[in-house]
Amino acid sequence: FYFNYNAGCSDEDEWIFNGCMLNEFISPFWINRRLSVEISRDQNFISIKMKSYKKRWYELIAPHEKFNMNSSTLLSIQYIPDEDKYLKFLFEEIEWITDFATIHHLEITQSFFIGILNKIFDILPYLDSLKISSIILPTVTLLDDDELDQFENIAIYNSITKVYLEKMNTFDDVHFLLDLFPRLNYLQIGFQSDIDIQLFFQVIFMKIINKDDYNIRSLAITIPTADDQMVNKIQDLIQIKNLLFNYKITRTNDTIFLQIE
Repeated sequence: FYFNYNAGCSDEDEWIFNGCMLNEFISPFWINRRLSVEISRDQNFISIKMKSYKKRWYELIAPHEKFNMNSSTLLSIQYIPDEDKYLKFLFEEIEWITDFATIHHLEITQSFFIGILNKIFDILPYLDSLKISSIILPTVTLLDDDELDQFENIAIYNSITKVYLEKMNTFDDVHFLLDLFPRLNYLQIGFQSDIDIQLFFQVIFMKIINKDDYNIRSLAITIPTADDQMVNKIQDLIQIKNLLFNYKITRTNDTIFLQIE
């Protein structure tokens, strides 16, 4: 089963009709039939998609975990304006969507400045997972006190437990995400090109282990060159450096999964 409805963002009548439809689809009738709701927002339309449920990226590492269809609603943001005056309209549209649906999963498909998450998380307080294409980090030395407070507030109040960064630009991206989401238990990182995989894991493990309250239990990397030899290199590093004692490492195609037990 698959259903798709598009409403123009600037058409008030379509917005009203769209709202009625969305309200109908966020209901036990559809949930009990294992149909998931995906709401996407691009530059011109808000789309509502009803389709048969398929496992998402954060479920692949724990295939036997019971999934709650009541908390499966996904919002996909496919366009983020560059100018503040247009960002205001985006935030208003997200607020409108929350009148009809509780969003637990968020995807942002274009690169963006990480600072806008402060406002988005205010509007979507029940988020559990975040999938992002790539991020633009702030230059910390150029932030004023209010901006620094905003990032501290994100870290304190967000409830994100799963993050997937599809394209890592530098190690700083991962460091920043670990600090921004202290409740993370699953982190997945994608690479567009080959890297020093042993150096990456050494840096990340030291970051995680040195945090007194770290919650990370699952780590995944997606890289085109993933193979059994790369898995062996990671295992060698863990043993030589005594980074972990109880863990399980597996590979599925181009993704390496590491579970800390």
